[in-house]
Amino acid sequence: MPKLLTNGCSITLGAEMGETTRTAKEGWSYQHCDTDYRYRERWSTKLAEKMGMEPINLSRGGGSNWRIWRTTQDYLLTNPVDFAVIQMTEASRWQMPISFDFLDRWNPTSTVSSFFDFTHGGIYGHADNGRGHEEYSNWNYGEYHQLRSFQNDHRPNGEMVDENHYSAMKQEIDGYFLFNDQFHNYFDFLRHVLYLHYMFESNDVPHLIVDMLESIVICTYMKDELERITKLPPEVMLEKYRANQYELTYVVDEYDPSKDKDYLIWFEYIKRSNMSEKFNNLYNKVVGAKWFDGHPYRNYFSRITRDCPREGMNSMYLGEMPKGHPNEECHSIFAERMYNEITRRKLL
Repeated sequence: MPKLLTNGCSITLGAEMGETTRTAKEGWSYQHCDTDYRYRERWSTKLAEKMGMEPINLSRGGGSNWRIWRTTQDYLLTNPVDFAVIQMTEASRWQMPISFDFLDRWNPTSTVSSFFDFTHGGIYGHADNGRGHEEYSNWNYGEYHQLRSFQNDHRPNGEMVDENHYSAMKQEIDGYFLFNDQFHNYFDFLRHVLYLHYMFESNDVPHLIVDMLESIVICTYMKDELERITKLPPEVMLEKYRANQYELTYVVDEYDPSKDKDYLIWFEYIKRSNMSEKFNNLYNKVVGAKWFDGHPYRNYFSRITRDCPREGMNSMYLGEMPKGHPNEECHSIFAERMYNEITRRKLL
């Protein structure tokens, strides 16, 4: 049977579908997942049925675009694929090697005492090939900030909870995050899309790559900001920035009057390094591609998005699970949309 390869993050995994909270005999609660139900209801299975193919789903909850590229590449080395649909995730996510040093500094706790349980992460069934242990760990922007509390014991509801897995890695994690800049992550987002395309092209695999979490929207805002910085003298750009502290939300951040000197240097550096031209080249190559779908998929499962920042603006909204993942109706719409685009664009 022809193989449909899919990859992505928790969205493509089908997170929250089939999940229920249960209580063990000892009194503690845990999350149970009917992985067969999740398999049936997620978009990858529904799309495969429409295409008459067998679904191969490599996704992982919390996975980054780095992971999507890496695991797709590894899979293609030893497996035939007839068509691929890749769901790009939020660009701030990254991966950290599971090395001996990582293991050596990782602390077992009363919450998770086994390194193998810790690195497995998530609930994976037979259809997910028991996915869990990989050579990298998966991180994201929000998770990093949560780690600040996990570097020490804390007291939810007045009860001490031992979760300081990372106390011996604090400097490394903080240092890594210093250079894991959001601005450059969106350069990498566009490059990852192109890496995947060229990889599929070299393996003669027809494909569709979709933006599920508004990265291309952010890239559009970044493109505009970089162009403005490039066209205007640094002093003029700084005056505009002073007048509107949100003038450069993506290339810098909110205006801070104590950093005027650094802003001027940064604006000049953007000019000298031709960042705008480089970003435009990447952006135009991606958005104009037949195999890239920049449709606002997030609007289906998030009431508030960057394109619809206020309640009531989003007419596309269908519904979401309690923790914000797309529900069953959304997955059906995803599959229908993707199938129609594959057909309309004559990708197969």
